[in-house]
Amino acid sequence: MDEQRIQAYVALIEQILSCADGEESTILRQQTELVDAGLLGVMQQYADRLEQQGNSKAEWLRQFAQRLATALGDTSTQTEGNLENADPFLLAVLQLVVDSQGNAQQVYPFLAQHQDQLNETLLQTLPQIAAALLAGNPEQQQFVAAVLMNFGNLIQQFPLGKRWLNLELGIVAYQHALTVRTQQAMPVDWAITMINLAVAYSDRIRGDRAENIEQAIATYQHALTVMTQQAMPLDWAQTLSNLANAYSNRIRGDRAENIEQAIDACQQALTVRTQQAMPLDWAATMMNLANAYSNRIRGDRAENIEQAIATYQQALTVMTQQAMPLGWALTMMNLATTYYSRIRGDRAENIEQAIDAYQHALTVMTQQAMPVNWATTMMNLAVAYSNRIRGDRAENIEQAIDACQHALTVRTQQAMPVNWATTIINLANAYSNRIRGDRAENIEQAIAAYEQALTVRTQQAMPLDWAQTMHNLANAYSNRIRGDRAENIEQAIVAYQQALTVRTRPAMPLDWAQTMHNLASAYQNRIRGNRAENIERAIAAYQSSLEIYDPELLPDNCRMTARSLSNLYSEQNRWAEAIPIYQKALQAAEILYQSATLLDGKAAELAETADLPRQAAYALARSGDLQDAALTLEQGRARSLSETLDRDRSNLSQLQQTHPALFTQYQDITQQLRNLETQQRLRMTSEERHNLTPEAFRTEALRLRQTLTQTIEQIRQVEGYADFLAQPSFDDIQQAIRPGIPLVYLVPTPTGSLALIVTQTGIVDLWLDDLTQTSLGEVLTAWFSAYDQSRTDRQSWYDAIDQVTRQLWQPLMAPLIDYLKQHSFQQVTLIPTGYLSLLPLHAAWTKDVTRPHGKRYALDEIHFTYAPNAQSINAAKDIAQRTRADSILAIDNPLKDLPNSSREVNAAIATFPQHKVLKHEEAAIESVLTALPDCNILHLSCHGIANLDEPLTSGLAMSDGLLTLRDLLDLKLSEQGGIRLAILSACETGLAGTENADEAISLPTGLLQAGVAGVVASLWSVSDLSTMLLLVRFYDLWRKEGWEAADALRQAQLWMRDTTSQQKAKYFQGTHPDIFQSLILLAPNYFAHPFHWAAFSYVGV
Repeated sequence: MDEQRIQAYVALIEQILSCADGEESTILRQQTELVDAGLLGVMQQYADRLEQQGNSKAEWLRQFAQRLATALGDTSTQTEGNLENADPFLLAVLQLVVDSQGNAQQVYPFLAQHQDQLNETLLQTLPQIAAALLAGNPEQQQFVAAVLMNFGNLIQQFPLGKRWLNLELGIVAYQHALTVRTQQAMPVDWAITMINLAVAYSDRIRGDRAENIEQAIATYQHALTVMTQQAMPLDWAQTLSNLANAYSNRIRGDRAENIEQAIDACQQALTVRTQQAMPLDWAATMMNLANAYSNRIRGDRAENIEQAIATYQQALTVMTQQAMPLGWALTMMNLATTYYSRIRGDRAENIEQAIDAYQHALTVMTQQAMPVNWATTMMNLAVAYSNRIRGDRAENIEQAIDACQHALTVRTQQAMPVNWATTIINLANAYSNRIRGDRAENIEQAIAAYEQALTVRTQQAMPLDWAQTMHNLANAYSNRIRGDRAENIEQAIVAYQQALTVRTRPAMPLDWAQTMHNLASAYQNRIRGNRAENIERAIAAYQSSLEIYDPELLPDNCRMTARSLSNLYSEQNRWAEAIPIYQKALQAAEILYQSATLLDGKAAELAETADLPRQAAYALARSGDLQDAALTLEQGRARSLSETLDRDRSNLSQLQQTHPALFTQYQDITQQLRNLETQQRLRMTSEERHNLTPEAFRTEALRLRQTLTQTIEQIRQVEGYADFLAQPSFDDIQQAIRPGIPLVYLVPTPTGSLALIVTQTGIVDLWLDDLTQTSLGEVLTAWFSAYDQSRTDRQSWYDAIDQVTRQLWQPLMAPLIDYLKQHSFQQVTLIPTGYLSLLPLHAAWTKDVTRPHGKRYALDEIHFTYAPNAQSINAAKDIAQRTRADSILAIDNPLKDLPNSSREVNAAIATFPQHKVLKHEEAAIESVLTALPDCNILHLSCHGIANLDEPLTSGLAMSDGLLTLRDLLDLKLSEQGGIRLAILSACETGLAGTENADEAISLPTGLLQAGVAGVVASLWSVSDLSTMLLLVRFYDLWRKEGWEAADALRQAQLWMRDTTSQQKAKYFQGTHPDIFQSLILLAPNYFAHPFHWAAFSYVGV
C-alpha cells in the first residue's frame, strides 16, 4: 500500500472522529473511493494508537470499523465475488473447521504450522470474510454462524501464537455469529455463544481490564436469562462456575463482596455438578471455588486458605495427571500459589511445597506446548524463590530473577501488557532483595521496573494493581542508596500514602496493614520534619497495623510488626510500652516455631526470630523485671538443644510404673522421631538420594509430631507431670547454679549490652552501655577477616587476637570482673548470647605493668567456663554425677600429619587404667562411633573443620572422612551412661554457626546433646606443638595433681603463657627428651601470645 493512500485513509479517519454525530455516513459517501478493506486495516491501527495514548475513542473506532465491515459485506451482491481477494489462509482455516467438525486435533497442527500467518491483518480480514459469508440465505447464515462459533472456540483456546490476538479473533467471530444467533430467533444457541464470548472477555488482554471483566459478567448474566436451573441445569451450572471466576477477578465494586459472590456462584453450581454425577465438571468448579477461598477477605484468613488447599486437593482426586493433564497442571499451579500464601503450618515447608507443585505443573505446561501457562507458572515460581527460606538466599534470588526473565520472553509488553507488568513487578521485587551484584544498582533497576509497570498499571484502569505497585515502589525508595537520602524517604512516604487511597482498611485490611507497617518504617527513618512527631506517626502506624496482625491469625506479620514497634519503643527508652509488644512478638514467634514440622523449618523460624528474645530481655531488665528477663533469655537460647535434652532425658520412672502403656507409647514415638530427624539432617547436608521423598518426609514428620503432642498432653494429665516438657522455668535456671558459681547471661543489643548475674539468692543486672551490637559487629568483622587470612598472614592474625581481646576488656569484661571480685566469686559460668559466643572472652586483657608480660587477662582474675544455656548445665550435671572418669578412648592422628599427636595421646592414656587407642587408619568413622559407648573420657587428636554457614557439616577429620556434627547429634550416649569429658584437640572445634548464633550450633553443643558432660574445644586453629604442650600439662594437673578438669585447663593455659620455653623444656626433659631439644632453642616467651593458649575453653561441667 502506497504512503499517499495511507495518508488519505488517516485524513478520512480523523474527519470521521471529529464530525458531529450522524454525519459519518455522509462523509463516507463523499469519499467512496477510500471505503475498502485498506481503510478497515488503517482504522484498526489508528485505534491501537489511540488506546496506547489512553484515548477513549479507540473502542468507538473499532466498533465503527466492525459495522463498516459488515456494511461492506451486505452491499455485495455476490458472496463469491467478495471472497476473491480474501485471505486464503483464513479461508483454509475456516474450511478445516468445517471439514473436521471443529476437531482441535486436526485444526491445531495446521495453525501451529502456519503461526507466521496468525498476525494482526486477520483482525481486518476476519470481519470482511465473516460479513461476506453471512450474506447468504437464512440456512447458510445459520451454518456460517456455527462455523464462526467453532472457530472462535478453537482460536481462543489455541496455546500458541499471540494470546491477545487469539482472543480478539475469538471475540470478532462470536460477535458476528451473534448477528444470526439472536435471543429471539435462536435462544439456546444465542446463550451458548454468549457464554463463549464472556469467557473471551474474561481472558481478554487488549482494552481496559476492568471493563472487559464487566462485559464478561454482564454477558454471563444475559446468558442465564435463557440458561435457567429448571430448563438447562447443566449449562446453568457451567455458566455459574464461569461467572464465579469473573467475580473472583473483578476489579470494580467491593472486592470482598465480589469474592463472596464468586463463592456463592460456585456453591450453587455444585448442587448440579456433583462428584458422583459429573466428576470432571465437579472438579473444575471445585478448582474455581478453591481460587475464591484462596483470595477471600471475609472470615478467618488462615481458615480460608486451609479450605482452599483442601478443595484443590479434592479436585485433584479427579483431575489426575494421567486423566486430565491440563486441568491437573492448572490446579497444581493454583495449589502452589495457595501453599505460598499459607499461614498455618511450617512456613519454610509451605514454600517448598509451593515450589514443588509449580515444578510439577511445568512438566505439563511446557514452553513449547503451552507458552502462556508456562510463563505464568515461571513467574509464580519466581515469587516463591524470592521468598524461599531454605537453601542459599543469594542463589534463591538469582533463580527468581532468571525465572522472571524467562517468563518475559512470552509475557511481552506488546502481546500481554497486563501480565508483562505483573512479571516486571516481580522482577523488580527480586532486584530489590538481590544480594549479588552492586546493591545500589540493583535498587535502581527495581525502581525503573516499577515505573515501567505503572505505564500499564494505572490508577484508573487497574487501581488494586496500581496500589500494590506504588507500595513496592515506595519500598524501593525507602531502601535507595543513590540520590538524596532525605528526598528518597519523602518519595517513599508519598507513594505509601497514595497506595493507601486504594488499600483502605475496610476494603483491603491485610494490604492496608502491610502498607501501614512500611509507612511506619519510613516515618521512623525520616530525616525531614520534626523528629518527635515523625516517631509518633511511626508508632501510630505500627499500632494500626497490629490491629490487623493478630498473633494467632497472622503470626509472621505480627512478629515482624511487633518487633519493629517494640524496638522503636526501646530506642526511645519507653520500656513499659515496649514490653507487651515484645511479648506479642514472642507469642507469634512461638506459634511459628511450633507450626514448623521439619528440622530445617524450625531452624529457619529460629533464625528469623533471631535477637528478639535478647531485645525483649533487655527491655524487661530495664523495667526492673530481672527474673522474666533471665527466663526470656533461657527460653530463647539454644532452643533446639533444650528441647532435645528435655524430650530424650526426661525422668519417667514414676510414669513407667503407674502408666506403663503410656510410657512405652512415649518411648516409641520419640525413638521414631529421632530416627526421622537423623534422616532429615542427612538430607540437609547431603545431595545423596534417600528412601523417603520430600512429601513422605513431610507427611511422616507431621504424623509423628501430632502423635507426640497428643502423647505429651496425656502424660500431663498424670499426677506429678503437669509441667512435662514445658518451656524452662526460673526454677530450672536456679537448679543449674552450682554452689559459689553463678550463671552470667551476656546480652548484646543495639541499645547497649547487659550482664544478668544469677546466683542462688537472686539476680543482679550489670549495664554495659558502651558495648552495642554495632560495635560488636565491627569487632567481629575485623576478627574473622584476619582469621580468614591467617594461613598466609600469621602476624596479622596475631595482631587481631591482641586487638580484639583488648577491645573486649573495657566495655565488657572489666565491669563484670570488678563486680564478681567485689562479691568474692572466683568462678562463673558464662552464657554469652548473640555474637559474643564466638569470641574468647576469658582472654580479654588490659595493660598491667606488674604482670610478667605487661598484660592482665580476664582468666587471671576469674575462672570462666561456658555453657549454651542453663538447661544444658542441668543435663550435664546429671551425667557428671553418675559417670566415673576411669576409661579413655583416644583418636590418634587419623590423617598422619600431626607430628606431636602420639606424644599427646600417650600422655593422656597414661593416666587411665583402661584405655583404647584408634590410630591412623584405625580411626575410621564407624570404628569411632562403635567405640564411643564403651568409654567415659574421649580424646580426639585430629583436624577439625568449622563451617560457619552450615554448622551441621562441621566436624572432625577421621581416616575415611569427616565425623560431622550431624553424626554427633544422632548419638544417644546418655542412654549408655554418657561421657564425662571430651577433649577436642583439633582446630575450630568450638566455633558455632553464625547464621543464628543464639542456637549455638557447634561441636561442643552436639556433644552435650549426645550425652557428654563437659567439652574442651578450640575457637581457632592452634599449632600442633602448642596444643600438645597445653594438653599434656592439662592431664598432669587433672589426673596426677587432682585438679578439677575445668580448673586444670585454666591452670594449663596460665602455665603455657607464663613459663618460658626453657622452663617448658625442663618440664619435659625427663619424659620427652625429643621435646626438650625442640623447646630449648625457642625464644623464651614464644608461647606467651594468646594464639597459643587462649583458643581453648571449657564448655559444660
